[in-house]
Amino acid sequence: MNAVQWVALFTCVAMSSTWAGFKIASPDKKIVADVAVTGSGQLVYSVSADGAQLLDASALGVWIDGKDLGTQAVLKKTGRVRRISDAYAVLGNQQKVRSVAREAVLDFSSQGFDYSVVVRVANDGVAVRYLLPENGQAVTGESTTWSFPSTARKLVWAELSQCYEAYSHYTGFDGLPKDKPFLGPLTVEVENYYLAISEADNQAFPDMGYVKVGDRAIQARMPWQKSWKVKPDWSREPRVMFDGSYLKRAATPWRYTIVGRSLNDVVTSHMQMTLCPEPKEDFAWVKPGRCLWQWWSVDAPKYPEQKAWFDAAAKLKWEYYLIDDGWRNWKAEGKDQWELLKEVIAYGKTVGVKSIVWVNSNEMRDAKSRRAYLEKVASLGASGIKIDFIPDCTQEIQQWYMGSIQDCADLKLLVNFHGSVKPTGLRRTFPHDITREAVRGNEWQMTRYKRIMPPEQYTLMPFSRMPAGAGDITHTMMDPKELITAHYTWPNQLAQLIVYLSPVTHFCDQYAFYVDHPAKDLLEVVPTVWDETRVLTGTQIGEVTAFARRKGKTWWVGVINGKDNRELTLNLHAFLTKQATATLVYDAAGKDDAIDRVATTLKPSDTLVLKLRPAGGFFARFEQ
Repeated sequence: MNAVQWVALFTCVAMSSTWAGFKIASPDKKIVADVAVTGSGQLVYSVSADGAQLLDASALGVWIDGKDLGTQAVLKKTGRVRRISDAYAVLGNQQKVRSVAREAVLDFSSQGFDYSVVVRVANDGVAVRYLLPENGQAVTGESTTWSFPSTARKLVWAELSQCYEAYSHYTGFDGLPKDKPFLGPLTVEVENYYLAISEADNQAFPDMGYVKVGDRAIQARMPWQKSWKVKPDWSREPRVMFDGSYLKRAATPWRYTIVGRSLNDVVTSHMQMTLCPEPKEDFAWVKPGRCLWQWWSVDAPKYPEQKAWFDAAAKLKWEYYLIDDGWRNWKAEGKDQWELLKEVIAYGKTVGVKSIVWVNSNEMRDAKSRRAYLEKVASLGASGIKIDFIPDCTQEIQQWYMGSIQDCADLKLLVNFHGSVKPTGLRRTFPHDITREAVRGNEWQMTRYKRIMPPEQYTLMPFSRMPAGAGDITHTMMDPKELITAHYTWPNQLAQLIVYLSPVTHFCDQYAFYVDHPAKDLLEVVPTVWDETRVLTGTQIGEVTAFARRKGKTWWVGVINGKDNRELTLNLHAFLTKQATATLVYDAAGKDDAIDRVATTLKPSDTLVLKLRPAGGFFARFEQ
């Protein structure tokens, strides 16, 4: 539900003889955004929280037909202001989301163009977007900037990669690339706050990256396209329900800054999804679950082996099995690959396991071929599609994403984009866009491809890619031949199930490692969506990550350690409210592929002291 009340909440305050400031406070009055036009005509904004300056005066502006409309800006009108109260259910870090915000629409003119800046200030951050001029033809860039004060220390960022599969880093501003775009989402430490920066509701814009400008500032940059249409051509995607503008004008995506007083605030904020439209359809058919998968462990799926994989998924009580790349080459006397796929999907249903089918996006790049392909997959009884190898995210490809999502909604197919761009919160609008890759996950820990992930990457991921939304990292490798590369441990891998949200969680390894695992009983019941999430004290970006998540009355804890030995104390009162029956899974001494399992009863006043080895971890269930 979304309640909007138009009120006069916006105030104009004269700041000096040369520029006027416009101040908007969050409903709780703790976060304030100031928008101004300087004496030189530059449009800027700044952000503070609890009186602390978090963003210094930072340029705003979008380039239309080669002109930066953030310059020579003249304020025309400030009359449209509204209060927003939002509540909705979500498959994710928590069950229900509630948000309140204040939003102002400011009208400007510049160099022959009229445009608007929309500023929204919620209790958890600030977002801005531009309503584009009617007489503009092409967007040729953007000047939106985040200028940080001297109290800004370090930030998490990622190297440039069109599918978001490059390394993440945690550095000072001097560690950012020079004269080269890089990617987010960004998590920035400023004073005693954490800021999370990305985009929301991107339906028809190229993907946003960043460049460094000055000593401590970053600016929006579209790495994959230099010019695109102000008014997107939707004729290629005629079935899409949304056009990106709730005000009936062409609009940019939101550029948001989550303001957190802790890492927990960053992880549990739903600002990105709240900035996206409500769903217009009934998505009760969308069901989360666990998914078995073959390709990572043994390469292309072979037709004669498929029943064994479905049987294993059923034995594990998992809901899905992914039929990955390779099924297109199946052959049998008198039958083509589609007939064999139909047989396999039908067998899965007999044992209570639903099917997700892989496809290369090059088989469905236009709306007609895509629709025909998806209709065929749906007619065979599949429950979802995994679309892989997607081109650079230009305006046209972003629209293709929207068309794909709409087709899958019509056909009641879950969709998992791989080799893809990051999500921008539209899982609120389309919950069946259930998870995405766009992450340097376990496919970058594969010895057959000579890929080895350094342990610190797994402790950066929760604060780099994951704040953008659910991530299909293809969780929980168990094969000793893979673990030994960095001496990852089984508890470390089990903890991935808690730390990395993916409503359909794909388990990457061969089924024997799960069916015969000493924690099989936990694997049978571990949730993939949650009622509550907490980032635990002791979490350090790039060093160690500790999450507690609740489903019903049961809490689950996952701890992933980086490259160093460390001792971590868990205070159970951080999540327990009463005595609980606990199953604790520790690293086994001197062995990667083993666990030390303890069953006990614990109280909220108890503490656990974890002695974590490099690339080790901890995994636990607490039943209250």
